[in-house]
Order: sequence, then structure tokens, then C-alpha cells
Amino acid sequence: MTQLITPVKRFLLENLDFLTRDLEPLSEEYLIIIDLPGQIELYTHVPVVPTLVKHLTRFGSLNISLCAAYLLESTFVIDRAKFFAGTLSAMSAMIMLEIPHVNILSKMDLVKGSVPKRHLKRFLDPDTSLLDDESNLNEQRGGRFIDPSDKESVMDGGSFHKLNKAVAQLIDDFSMVSFLQLDVQDEDSVGGVLSYIDDAIQFHEAQEPREPNEEVEYGDDDMMG
Repeated sequence: MTQLITPVKRFLLENLDFLTRDLEPLSEEYLIIIDLPGQIELYTHVPVVPTLVKHLTRFGSLNISLCAAYLLESTFVIDRAKFFAGTLSAMSAMIMLEIPHVNILSKMDLVKGSVPKRHLKRFLDPDTSLLDDESNLNEQRGGRFIDPSDKESVMDGGSFHKLNKAVAQLIDDFSMVSFLQLDVQDEDSVGGVLSYIDDAIQFHEAQEPREPNEEVEYGDDDMMG
């Protein structure tokens, strides 16, 4: 993967003018969506996307108001360790990109009926006690935790649980990540996410006030009312 990213990185960073040429003529009324690939290394430790962001924003030549939307599939809530790993990746991207950021649990239609709404709320603001619940459930099923200092049990349940708890605690210490729910089949859900993005980039505040239509004539009754 690194061998592939390096030439792509070099080509992109040396040819940013093609973006400037196509985007510069667009007015502020345009909403530009840039769909990026899912390779997490592009947002965590390879500076390709951060460099692209700086070029597009006010620090570059285009002065575009950007908002990053990080999508994590809602099915991750079924596997809590996987959910916290995805949440850590989201937090890493937030720190690397340094722009307004919205985290989204996507494909909510896939977990409808399988995850109670009251239970789902604990994932929207990640709750570290979710892993304690899973640990208690494993103990009830007869699972046992092995001393993680035992080298032979590095990948065993006890060691893995300790690692997950450390990841969850790191997320909780920073307290940066929360999620919106997105169901593309629900118009209100889509509208809610777009509203958050508008607020993040201060879209409405950036709009210039429009002059009233001077051609409209008002009668005396209208003026009195």
C-alpha cells in the first residue's frame, strides 16, 4: 500500500493547479462534495489529505470553507471493539485535518430493529462503559481473562479487552468525538446532517444580505397592516 501511496502523493501534491483551475470560477452558492477513498492512512499519518485541505481553505489560494464528514457504518455498533477503533480513527482525522468536522453513523437503516434507540444513544457520545458491559457478558458466558503480561496470551481475550479499554479511555480523555445518525431513506435525517454541516462552515452567516425587491409596490392598506 505504501508503494502505491507514495507516487500518488507525489503526483497530487505537484499538480494541485488542476483543482484551482476548475474550482476557482465557482461562486459561494455552490456546494462542492469531495468523496475521498477509505484508506485511513491518508487521514492519520500520510500528509496527502491535510496538504490538500490547506490548499483549498483560506490558507491556500481558493479560500473555500470546508467541513470534513467522517462516515462510520452503523453496523460497527454490533462489535464494540470495532466501534471504538473506528472512533479513534475519526478522532485522528479530526486532529490531522484541523477543519470543522462532523462524525456520522451512516446506514442507520441496517440496524433498525436490532439495536434499541435507548441503547444506541450510548454510541452517539461514545460511552466507555460499553466495554464493561461486554466484559460482564463474557464472564456470564463462562469466559475467563488471562494475565496480559503472559506473552503467550497477547492476543487472548484479557489482553484484547485491556487494549480496547485503553483506546476507549483515550477517546474519553479527549472528549472530541460524537456522532450524528444518517439514514439516506429518511429525508429529515439527511436534512439534519446538512444543517450541522451548514452551521460548521457558517454557510448562512457568509451569505450577503439581499436587497428587497424595489419593484414591488405596496398599497396604503399593506403599509398600515
